[in-house]
Amino acid sequence: MQVSDLTFRFKLLFLGFLSPIFLCLGLLLSSPYWLGTNDPYQKSDIAVLELTDVLPNRKQLKSITNLYSKSDFKKLILVSKEDKSQNQLIGPFEIDQKVKEFLISNGIPSSQIITLVIPASKMGDTDEASKNLLKLAVSDNLGSILLLTREFEKRRVLNIYKKTLTSLPVKVTAYSFPSEISGSNWFLSESGTREVSVEFIRYIYSYIRGIL
Repeated sequence: MQVSDLTFRFKLLFLGFLSPIFLCLGLLLSSPYWLGTNDPYQKSDIAVLELTDVLPNRKQLKSITNLYSKSDFKKLILVSKEDKSQNQLIGPFEIDQKVKEFLISNGIPSSQIITLVIPASKMGDTDEASKNLLKLAVSDNLGSILLLTREFEKRRVLNIYKKTLTSLPVKVTAYSFPSEISGSNWFLSESGTREVSVEFIRYIYSYIRGIL
């Protein structure tokens, strides 16, 4: 085999196989840059917290009560999925009740907490939640909405709500819960790696599907 042929094959291997791997790896390592945003939050008429399959921790819930005590929002909307978790020990209904109990016991009146139940959607829970908030914003004539998110989901959630509510004069901002996971240490722990990589995939998926 001639040297030129061998060189050509190495180039072909690099360009056709290794380049996409290095590209994906580079995007993943830089994902905190794409996911993060420093946009400040503003006092709003309502705050929105999407409840996932995992119960929010005490620090996150305490941050919500602190925001309410500072009058950063007037009412809280808990977005919960339809309870179809017959095989789970803790389903959406139980998570919703536990969150309410903590918030009420820490100073938020029960009359200021509303649960919004949404159906499962192929386009994602955030997209479905934003569409339901669109109806609420129109009926209640809302002027501002504060989204309560984790650090690395802030950009995706904020952009989805802004796109859905773009036809209304509603100011949408987001507050991210304080976290020990940051752009400089996320890859040092299993939980940080999982949180960032999963959220990066969600961001790409939302972008490809045109949700963002």
